[in-house]
Amino acid sequence: MSRQKSNFLPSILSVIIIVVYVLLAMHYVPIIEPVMDEGTYLLKGKWYWENTYQPFQEKGPLTNKPPFSFYSLGISQILFSPGLESGRYFAVFLGVLLLVGQWLTVKRLAGAWWATASIALYTISPAWIIYYSRAMTQVVTSLLIVWSLYFLLGEDRKQSQLIIGAILAALVVMVRQNLLPLFVFTLLYILWENGLKKSSIPILIGLAAFIGFNAIYWPEIYFYIWKPFFPGFVNDLIINLFSLQAPSGNLGSILLEREYGSIYETQVLFDSVRYYFIPILATITSFIVLFPKALFKEKKYRKTAFLAFSFLFLAVLHFYYVVLRNNILYSFPAYFAFFLPLAVTLIPLFFKETVELNDRTRQWIFSLTIVLVCSGIGLSLYREIAPFFMNLNLPSLSQRTLLHGRYELWDVLLNQYHIPIRTQEFLVPTIVGFITGVSLLLLARLYQAISKKRRKSLSFGKALLCIVFGLSILLTPSFILSGHNSISTCPNSNIPARYKEIGDHLNTIIPENSLVYVEGHTPILLLYMPDISVFPAQLNMQFNFRIGGDPSYVEKRGYWNDDLALRWFQEADFLFLDQTTYENRFLNLSVELQENFHLVQNEITLDPCNPDSAMLIFKRMP
Repeated sequence: MSRQKSNFLPSILSVIIIVVYVLLAMHYVPIIEPVMDEGTYLLKGKWYWENTYQPFQEKGPLTNKPPFSFYSLGISQILFSPGLESGRYFAVFLGVLLLVGQWLTVKRLAGAWWATASIALYTISPAWIIYYSRAMTQVVTSLLIVWSLYFLLGEDRKQSQLIIGAILAALVVMVRQNLLPLFVFTLLYILWENGLKKSSIPILIGLAAFIGFNAIYWPEIYFYIWKPFFPGFVNDLIINLFSLQAPSGNLGSILLEREYGSIYETQVLFDSVRYYFIPILATITSFIVLFPKALFKEKKYRKTAFLAFSFLFLAVLHFYYVVLRNNILYSFPAYFAFFLPLAVTLIPLFFKETVELNDRTRQWIFSLTIVLVCSGIGLSLYREIAPFFMNLNLPSLSQRTLLHGRYELWDVLLNQYHIPIRTQEFLVPTIVGFITGVSLLLLARLYQAISKKRRKSLSFGKALLCIVFGLSILLTPSFILSGHNSISTCPNSNIPARYKEIGDHLNTIIPENSLVYVEGHTPILLLYMPDISVFPAQLNMQFNFRIGGDPSYVEKRGYWNDDLALRWFQEADFLFLDQTTYENRFLNLSVELQENFHLVQNEITLDPCNPDSAMLIFKRMP
């Protein structure tokens, strides 16, 4: 009887954990600050389902992601009342399916208790909950990935299960093109784990699924999605093989060009390490402990090798991408959420099968890694902790004061060592992180010594593993790790309800079929105004605005520029502008064009926590 209870206990705890996850997600749904992508996914998806536009349509909304990304989220606007709230609650529902898939996958591979622990990681991390509660594709790709892993991981998979896993892996790419390497690694893993005879049909069907999904939108999907993604020699091969005629014309140059220095690139890198500390450190540690012989030559570690290599490769690839396109640098932490289940699934496999760390060289490598990671986390937290440490009063021997000396740290560093304040803001937190890392090493040595006195054999490496991962679980909900995230919230508010209220109000003063020019705001408000028409290229705001270029070609490809903006001003019945657009564009129009419009609303603020969300509404004079 007691054994039956012990078997049921992890299942009961898992249900409780999922309920807690849902409650926390529902808490975040109304207060997460909205971003442009939520509006574009939901609105484009709604248009595609309703056949208002089709993917890759000329002069339509820019299809800058594979069509399934828009269809997968836009379905919420068809099944339920259109709006941000339904999109986010649909994401929460997908998050529950993700947790179920995560639990089933880990239970099969490592047991019920490890499965329970794996889904608990999602619940204790505010950052993860927020990423998976937005109407964006992180939750869609993670859902597909975890269920793909459920069907294909392990040695005992049937051929039919491998086929399902391969098809799901192909679907992942049709949601986000940046996950194409994972599809390739998945097919290679199927071959590696199962041999040619068993894996040939699943691999062929997986490839057929990928080709078939692309064939639906060929060749437009190649020019919009794959050509910018592939290197030049691959594009030359495809264009020659299929005799494709690439669209030609002057598209101008992109508007948003930002360059961040290496210190900010490093800070963002360790932002991600903070938010995903446990899975990232588990992945790195698996390489330290198992690489190269055990990881790639011992059959029982093939699952671990596939998960660890895929996760690390995708992380490096995405960091290279954001450094290359520096203007999206601070989007980097969000990219990990696309493939997070890879590392979460890895954690129980690593700890269940490889808990020892006895080799002295590997212990040194792991110790240096901990110090480096702690130093980087200190740098990542510079905004939060630099003021506290820089304003500490240093001890003074002359005044015989230990805690309340005359001079503060920043003053000493500036006047005695000539270190600029801006440099101190980065340097001091990094040193604090370094000291923390060294302290963890000393704590591990102390833990090892205590275990020896109690006649329990414990290596330094294992002691350090236990301390670091134990502390990380305790600190994950705090600002030190995942409690502080890159997506802002607006506490004590209901942003979706506010958008709906404003949309309902505007529906009473803006006639049906009115043509509206929108600049400066996310397209989320348009979800609540289905009876108006807009210029679809403006949905992506300034992200697909071009400087110069041939207006007809720019519009044809789903972009816009100054010439098109001027023409659309002349065609629009209403203007939705933010203050910056009003000052920089509207006031620079000709006096005659300005006099065609009069201000009808100037007191609308879409977001109570964002003063820049004020909206000015102009109506064309009769």
